[in-house]
Amino acid sequence: MTWTHIYVAVWALSGVLAAVLTALAIPAGKRFGVMDMPAAEAHKKHREPMSLLGGPAMFLAWLVGVGGGLAVVVLLPETWKQTALGPHLAGLESVTGRIGVIAAGAFVLLLVGLVDDLKPMKPLTKLIAQAVVCGAVAACGIRVTVFVSSPLVTWALSTFWLLFIINAVNFFDNMDGMAAGTALTSSFLFFIIAALQGQFFVAVLSAVTGGVALGFLIFNWPPARLFMGDSGSHVLGYLLGVTAALETFYSPGRNATPASLLIPLLILALPIFDLFAVVWLRVRRGVPFYQGDNMHITHRFRMMGLSRGATTTAVHLLGLTIGAGALPLLWLPLNQAFVVLIQAAAMLTLVSMLHAVNIRKNGEIDL
Repeated sequence: MTWTHIYVAVWALSGVLAAVLTALAIPAGKRFGVMDMPAAEAHKKHREPMSLLGGPAMFLAWLVGVGGGLAVVVLLPETWKQTALGPHLAGLESVTGRIGVIAAGAFVLLLVGLVDDLKPMKPLTKLIAQAVVCGAVAACGIRVTVFVSSPLVTWALSTFWLLFIINAVNFFDNMDGMAAGTALTSSFLFFIIAALQGQFFVAVLSAVTGGVALGFLIFNWPPARLFMGDSGSHVLGYLLGVTAALETFYSPGRNATPASLLIPLLILALPIFDLFAVVWLRVRRGVPFYQGDNMHITHRFRMMGLSRGATTTAVHLLGLTIGAGALPLLWLPLNQAFVVLIQAAAMLTLVSMLHAVNIRKNGEIDL
């Protein structure tokens, strides 16, 4: 069994498991009363009550996928000695510890999101809860280094990074299929990089996260049959942040320039850019930056006349174009890397133009 076989199996099994659990989450939301009611907030436009248990379904699928796979390898080591996993069996102990830390962080963030879904928390309270979890995970070894050796600085950078990506994905969960599709495309790109560089542990984690997002997306693609809620966006954002933190993008002597460190920012460019844009627009209007509205890039596409499905597709194609275009930064010398960065800057300029445009419309648009 090669790594290709393992990767395909992980993607497929995680996707199927997530699809099954997501299908069960639809009636479960109704049974337990965990529903997003129509017009519960001014910026929400869905017409029917929607289950908010997509987040727990995705987390459980991820946990079973990662934990179950690890258990099979640990309990049946002889079965895997002659496969691609054989040379790496001795390092499973360190992997097990990291998975425990990652899973614990995801679980607590899931609970924070669920509490917010059931009874909205004060923004500062939620931010503090997120920060505590991210700080604890960073303290346990999930670190961003970026040429910094100080443990305190790397801890602060890692905490901020995880907190930042969680909220970027949370903000981007503003339309059917948006956050899940972003997690799918981003996980796929992180997976490609990890697999190409022989970072097998990160590649498998990316495959599980991507498979889970794909299975959920089957039921969340416009028109959605359920929502992931804050619990789901918290977990997906956290897993994407952790993946980027664990992955090595630059190694002296292997990568051409440190420009490769920009790859995770470009893979996640749209939710990051959208976060900055909507916060800036809200501040300009004199409203709290955390107050939901219809000023996201997704809503701009809708105002231009695209259907919900076309909007979701267009946004993900745009994000995939920017992210995939950044992958050559792994190998390109600095002068050629500038071409890639200029291309990404041009795409983000287009996004900013769409954010800035003021389109007059007659009546309400079904967002």
